[in-house]
Amino acid sequence: MKGALDSSARLLFRSALVIFLVTIVIGILNGLDIWTPDHQMILTHVHAGTLGWITTSVIGVALLVYGANADDKAVQSGTRLAQAVVGAVVLYVIAFATTTGIFRPIAGTLMLAVIVWGLVWVIGQRGSTPRTIPSVGLLLALISLTIGAILGVLLGLFIANGSLPGLDAEAASNLAGAHPPAMLIGYLVLAGISIAEWLLVRDPKPMSESKSGQVVVYGLFLSGLLFNVAFIANIEALIQVASMLEVIGIVIFIVRMWSHIKPSAWKGIGTGVFPRMSVVYVAVGIALLVYVVQLFVSGELDPESGEGPVGVLIAFDHSMFIGAMTNALFGVVAMRMAFDGLLRLVAWGVNVGLAGFLIGLSIDSAVIKRISAPIMGLSLMLGIYLFLTRTEEVGASSA
Repeated sequence: MKGALDSSARLLFRSALVIFLVTIVIGILNGLDIWTPDHQMILTHVHAGTLGWITTSVIGVALLVYGANADDKAVQSGTRLAQAVVGAVVLYVIAFATTTGIFRPIAGTLMLAVIVWGLVWVIGQRGSTPRTIPSVGLLLALISLTIGAILGVLLGLFIANGSLPGLDAEAASNLAGAHPPAMLIGYLVLAGISIAEWLLVRDPKPMSESKSGQVVVYGLFLSGLLFNVAFIANIEALIQVASMLEVIGIVIFIVRMWSHIKPSAWKGIGTGVFPRMSVVYVAVGIALLVYVVQLFVSGELDPESGEGPVGVLIAFDHSMFIGAMTNALFGVVAMRMAFDGLLRLVAWGVNVGLAGFLIGLSIDSAVIKRISAPIMGLSLMLGIYLFLTRTEEVGASSA
């Protein structure tokens, strides 16, 4: 049977795919060094990706996971939620692309409102949804997203006004500066591993029967919270503790997923290549995160001033944005599709291109970056074309 909220999820996925084109076009031109976007366009590139593409799709996944047994009232609310998310995210991306002042935090507040709505909707569906590692991980990811969105609104107000009411300059700056790590580490990692496991483990056990899974999702959630506190309170030692927890959680996750990513498991997997690649890039991303943290703590890297090997930090960002999250989400939108030659080209073009792009950023090689960026970007665009033209198959939760 088809899920009652498949059509609403499909609306979110299709809208997200269209918005993702904004991120991809800016990224290709920047990666080729044809155009160096100003700060406003870089922020548009980032937010069209993290919210326009990733978060819109994550809420679509939430509708599929938590809406399987929804009653009529919950289905109606989920449908309205999907429509509100699309409207809010379009306004949000437009605000970043066309304004620099107070309209950004206003649009951010609207986006925060629909994110909170999504979280409340999911919490309301907990009783009718099986309590598994992916479902709980997705809920915790949405909580982390809400925290990051609140910090994002505060960052927007800080940038627009140069201060936050009731806080001195240093405290306001620290609070606003916690937004990027909250979204990257607290939200994206947890969302990525939850969606990948949901796709790979088709008959999951109840959460109570998986102690290792509990360690993963709760450990990663706690790690994200500690990163938030560390950046807000400016406690460098806590950053290292949070990093250690992140590594432990991801190592256990890799062990849990090993039967799906070991060499013999890749034969004849079809669209399952996407979530498997997501798992691989989660591991790559955490390795890069550990390196970034060590550079930051040692003073070799200052993200705010841009001093030091900033390319490694950007590589970590893209390992999460594209490697972990986009692979997982492509796996969702393609899960009912036949893995034909074109989808195979998408899968390997995106991931080989991304691997080269991360290497180019990490070793500061413009040549490698210029070669790999268009391979990755054009492969992503081909994927979007295929997903948008195979409308009825996108985001279908069951045959």
